[in-house]
Amino acid sequence: MIKNAIKKKFSCMDWRLLIPYIILSGFGILMVYSSSSYRAMTDYNNSEYFFYKQIIFASLGLLGALIASFLSKRIFKNEKTLRYGLRVLFAILAYLLLWPGTATKGARGWIYFGTIGFQPAEFMKLNLILYLSWFISKHQSRINAVFYDTMKKPLLITAAAVMMVFLQPDLGGAAIIAFICLVMFLHCGIKVKYGIMTFGAIGAIYGLIIVVVRTFGSSIPFFHSYQIERITSFIDPFADIQDSGYQVVNSYYALSRGGLFGVGIGESIQKSGYLPEPHTDFILSIVGEELGLVGVAFVLVLFFYMVYRIFKNAIKIKDPFAQLVCTGIGTMFLIQGVINVGGATGLMPLTGVTFPFVSYGGSSLLVSAVSIGLVNNMYINDQISKQPK
Repeated sequence: MIKNAIKKKFSCMDWRLLIPYIILSGFGILMVYSSSSYRAMTDYNNSEYFFYKQIIFASLGLLGALIASFLSKRIFKNEKTLRYGLRVLFAILAYLLLWPGTATKGARGWIYFGTIGFQPAEFMKLNLILYLSWFISKHQSRINAVFYDTMKKPLLITAAAVMMVFLQPDLGGAAIIAFICLVMFLHCGIKVKYGIMTFGAIGAIYGLIIVVVRTFGSSIPFFHSYQIERITSFIDPFADIQDSGYQVVNSYYALSRGGLFGVGIGESIQKSGYLPEPHTDFILSIVGEELGLVGVAFVLVLFFYMVYRIFKNAIKIKDPFAQLVCTGIGTMFLIQGVINVGGATGLMPLTGVTFPFVSYGGSSLLVSAVSIGLVNNMYINDQISKQPK
């Protein structure tokens, strides 16, 4: 019986989603090895240090994606499990704020078990997507009648999550969570004009911060010096090449040196101490240097096709819970990809956001892989529901 059920689910899997994910993960392992070899040898006397860890992360991610694909959808809609997950993650985030651990890239948002770092903000994204999907799909009729009274609790939970991640401080993670939840609120019935006003307010605040930085420089309350430097490097990275604009300028050098076809795998110069995070935040810059514009285009086409596929599933699937899960996950990938590319090309301020599946990172890779499994799960169940009984 179980064997037949698994076989039936396997026959309904969304391979047009899974194949790009698998290719990107494999490509990510290769590029992490190439981009991290110099730093791994310098810091750990082992050029394959990050390479082997990425293989482990990718393998665990693939296992997680498969498990998420085949588990019963009821598990992801279980109210007690979702609430318990939120409580645990909020407790961990509170612990990090009250008793901060080792800072990573300026943010104290990591818990370490030996050399393995756990980033609770990554898991908060997925837990919030599932919680909001469950809550909205359960209360949809009431939401349409009295939106704010019904959505008061989810709004407060979202605001608390965004604020706690922001205070780590992790501006990129907070922005991603905020955009995911905003899109899901728009999906559940908030008036479009309020959504436009919210996006407009975000843009206005963003513009105001840039004006304030231009006017007052580094003395801005609630912002750390490195965050202000990221904004000044966005305004004019060449104004201070040796300090605030250092990363962005070296990212430009990497991309320009690669040209159309690149200088070849392993031949990057910028990874040799010039780009501080060549295997995480700036891995696309190394892809551009070693494989050129063609290599970057290959990654972006695969990635955005995968995002397109997720949103297409969100439109075609009939179950409201599944629609919301796909919408939230698609938004998560889209925002994260746009922020990473924007930072590497100087079109947006740097926020320390990795590129899904390609950049090095255990928490990000595991959450991203499980998210793909969840979308696949929703697709499988929708296909099975359409089959004659």
